[in-house]
Order: sequence, then structure tokens, then C-alpha cells
Amino acid sequence: MDSTKGMTLQATAHAARQIVTKGFSVKKVQAVFDSPVKVYPSGKRHPGQYRIVGKGICLVGEPVDSNTFRLITVYQDNVLTPPRPDQLQTPEGRAYAERYNAGLGRSN
Repeated sequence: MDSTKGMTLQATAHAARQIVTKGFSVKKVQAVFDSPVKVYPSGKRHPGQYRIVGKGICLVGEPVDSNTFRLITVYQDNVLTPPRPDQLQTPEGRAYAERYNAGLGRSN
């Protein structure tokens, strides 16, 4: 996937909560999806998922078919945030916490 052209954005319940919790407007999220600055695969840890970036927002999700993109989560692009307590319950979350504490951020 190298473009969102012609696709419809379909948010999961989690993504919808994240949009509200993090204070993003639905209009701004849709604008990023419609005209992204960059679209790229999430990496080895999440095969089939893509990151769609623009306007300081990163959308993470996966194509369901050629017409639909399922939005899994949303976060501020290039902003290192402290790990949440629930993230520390997973190996990936603990690895992120270690990178965060070392000032390295996220890497795939």
C-alpha cells in the first residue's frame, strides 16, 4: 500500500476512543487520511499494518480490502510519550519503556 486514494477510513472502537482522548478532531484525522504526507509499513513487529502520517498525526491501521482501511490507533507523530501502566504489562511495552527511558523512542 502506497496511497490511501480511493479508500474509506473505518475506525475501530479503540481508535475512536484514542481520537477523543488525545483531543484530535475527526476532521483533522480524515484530512490526514485523505492527503497524507507519508504512507509506510509499520515494520516487522506488525506485518500488514501501515502508518499514515501528516499534520502532526500518525494513523496506524491495515487495509481490509482495496477500498477500506481499518484504523487501529492514532497518536501524535514524532512526539515521545511516556509509557502507560497498561503498556508495561506486555513485552513490547516494557521494551518501549526501556527505549523511552534511554531517550530512543520507538523503533521497528
